[in-house]
Amino acid sequence: MEKKEMTRRDILKVGTAAGLTAVAGSMLGATKSFAQAKKAAKFKLRMQCHWPVGVGYYKFAFVEYCNRVREATDGEVDITPYAPDTIVPTKDALEATGSGLLDMNWCWGAYWQGKMPVASLFCGHTFVWDDFSAMYWNSYCQEAMSIYRAAYKDHGVHLLVPIGIDGITLWSKKPLQKLSDFKGLKVRSTGLPAETLKKAGCTPVFFPGSELYQALQSGVCDAAHWGAVYTGYEMKFNEVTKYIIQPDLARVSNAEITVNKKLWDKLPKDVQRTLEEVGMSINYECYARCDYFSKVDTKKFVAEGGKVSTLDKETLKQLQKFSDQVLDEYAKKDPKYCGPVVKKYREMFDLVR
Repeated sequence: MEKKEMTRRDILKVGTAAGLTAVAGSMLGATKSFAQAKKAAKFKLRMQCHWPVGVGYYKFAFVEYCNRVREATDGEVDITPYAPDTIVPTKDALEATGSGLLDMNWCWGAYWQGKMPVASLFCGHTFVWDDFSAMYWNSYCQEAMSIYRAAYKDHGVHLLVPIGIDGITLWSKKPLQKLSDFKGLKVRSTGLPAETLKKAGCTPVFFPGSELYQALQSGVCDAAHWGAVYTGYEMKFNEVTKYIIQPDLARVSNAEITVNKKLWDKLPKDVQRTLEEVGMSINYECYARCDYFSKVDTKKFVAEGGKVSTLDKETLKQLQKFSDQVLDEYAKKDPKYCGPVVKKYREMFDLVR
């Protein structure tokens, strides 16, 4: 058979075909590798929450965070959500996160105000942030977040992000309008709000969330706050109280996501960024959702026979004064961390009050 000489075109055809075969093989290998990586989690983490399993917040915020991180990292980071007190009692969650018993924790920082007073400032004090925007720029634009993180670092914990909730709503068995109405009121409260209410004449008492309904029902306490109207309604406070007190003691209240500091430092930068960015997206959504449902549930409460009791202007002024006094006390009590944060609060007040 006569041998045919290969032309330049023939050579190009052969080269292209071989190249495509190599690329196809490479892509197949990459696809297999990607599929395998998606199945095996590099970081299997445990995170506990303080919210009861039965409330919507637990699912649409806490569990959703774990799901989104898993999806955003293609399964590389797998966070298992745990109900309150499953691994450790909620009151011990800060130490558990610092020691590594918990990898991550979702809670309300006022639980550790005795060990770290500035944690209560991060939660949101009475009459401080008028809206979500003020909370954000106070934390980030004014860089109060760096102060909070430094304080948490002392406990072996990295403070990841705030999780905004729509305000601090007081539910009560009695109407509250004047300052004299607060005298002797047994109110379930935590953090700096409890200090403010104490100055107003209340008797602050504390119960875990799981005991709140029964405490209100039995009369062990006359009033309570547990997040916003929406979150209180989810806890069935509408069944054991007659009044929602307005305006809220605060328009924004923060939960927090924390990570064991040693673990955080070992995580790749892209994983750190993902944990934070997903947390911030949940932060925005959680606040908006709580704000919406709080308005819906207030209407439901009134339709069911409940009443909205409105504080008069003079009472609001007095409560704000008490709130400012508490800030000054905490600044003196903790000059290292509370002092600088309160200073940033004052700078913010100059702009918004």
